[in-house]
Amino acid sequence: MSSDMMLKIAHGKYLNAWKGVPFFATVQKLFWEEKPQTVIELGAWKGGSALWSAHMLKILCVKSHVFSMDIDLSPLDPVAKECPDVTFIEGNSSEIEKYFPPELLQTLPHPWFITEDVHINIVGVLKYFDKFTEPGDYICVEDTNPSAPNRPGQGLIKELGYTPFGHSKLDKLKEFMKTHSERYLVDQLYTDLFGYNVTWNSNGFLKRV
Repeated sequence: MSSDMMLKIAHGKYLNAWKGVPFFATVQKLFWEEKPQTVIELGAWKGGSALWSAHMLKILCVKSHVFSMDIDLSPLDPVAKECPDVTFIEGNSSEIEKYFPPELLQTLPHPWFITEDVHINIVGVLKYFDKFTEPGDYICVEDTNPSAPNRPGQGLIKELGYTPFGHSKLDKLKEFMKTHSERYLVDQLYTDLFGYNVTWNSNGFLKRV
């Protein structure tokens, strides 16, 4: 996608909200098809995507729980905080094993949907969770499209201008896949739903096989 197209899409993307709480996730089809019983979200922001995930899975009659971690939970919206199906964790992805210890992960029912959206220790995070994933689990590495704007609101707020992410995060995903390609496939059903990699998450939907 060209930068001009990304800019136009961003205008609508940053207006998304669930029950008045901003969120950016667009994984309805994946939830319906895969029915994850555990959602692990790295990057909570205001809690909108965690709230949406919990509500959407309940609508789909999937018994599930969402764990959403961020280094700073002060921006959380009160509506998100009140959801009983979401556990918010204040923690640092550089110490992922501290906040998602083995004794916790080993109790969480599969299939899982893990989404990485904090841009810190990406390869380390993926390698850590890989130890506990099972066939049928999904990992979504977000913002791997080099043309995607690197700050929320670009495209909606003209004063922010437009600065793309570049290849750094996509390169981290490639680094992980070089040693784990026998365990994961890029699920093109989700990356190419609107055309080849017409998504913020280029090659970013990984299915554990």
